[in-house]
Amino acid sequence: MKVAHLIITYTNPLQTERMIQQMQHPDFDFYIHVDAKFTLESHSNLNQYSNVYFIQNRVDVQWAAYSTIQAEFNGLQEILDSARTYDFISLMSGQDYPIKTAAQMQSFFEERKGKLLLKYRAFSGEWEEGMQRVNKYHLTDFRFRGQFFLERIINTLFKRTNQPKGMKFYGSSMFWAISPEAAEYVLQTVDRNLKMRRFFRYSWAPDEFLFQTILLNSPFASKVINENCHYYKHPPNTPSPKTFDISDFADIIASDRLYARKFDMVKAPELLDKIDKFLATESLD
Repeated sequence: MKVAHLIITYTNPLQTERMIQQMQHPDFDFYIHVDAKFTLESHSNLNQYSNVYFIQNRVDVQWAAYSTIQAEFNGLQEILDSARTYDFISLMSGQDYPIKTAAQMQSFFEERKGKLLLKYRAFSGEWEEGMQRVNKYHLTDFRFRGQFFLERIINTLFKRTNQPKGMKFYGSSMFWAISPEAAEYVLQTVDRNLKMRRFFRYSWAPDEFLFQTILLNSPFASKVINENCHYYKHPPNTPSPKTFDISDFADIIASDRLYARKFDMVKAPELLDKIDKFLATESLD
């Protein structure tokens, strides 16, 4: 069960290396997209690993913007263009950390062979506020003075009517694990289609609904399982998941997911130490 882990990161390169060390397996490769705000040399410590590859076509990633999607698309394209064959491509961030052994991860993916793992809720009837992401124009992919004022003017004067006809919207977490065939379908449908690319570019936080929407409106829909590989805690009324501390250890290891997020090795190194010890014990069983 060959898995390509696509890691979008800008954070601590030593934490990313520690994550990769814990996930070493003959069937796992790692593709690292380092945010274009930083040099590739900032993550040169990863050059020592033969199964680590750096994405060359890098993007300056902005929060809630289409640039996140573009970073994912560029990573997917380079994975597909490689001569390597994979069963899954799993999206991760530099603030993730494994909470299962590599052998347990392999079994997890084996049990889901042929499936696509994406968390989703339908905008209609389940996540009504999600429609605001596509019913209005959003300029989150840009950074200029007066940006939000201009956005308000545009949405006051113009009703957005360029949603793809007949498309039902679904979304939730940005993280997924999909097949190369499904990845190729998404690239063909959006990245190589100017009209679709423009639509998602002017939507808000498309990373949280683009893959779900495209695949659940596609011939791949029957393969989708409503789950992903991540465990996280989302405090009420906050846009980002909690950064874990040692008090979260019991909940983290009780999860049946493969990775958890978010972690900060500088602020809570003892938590990663404790997870490492737990995984070492699991490996002996």
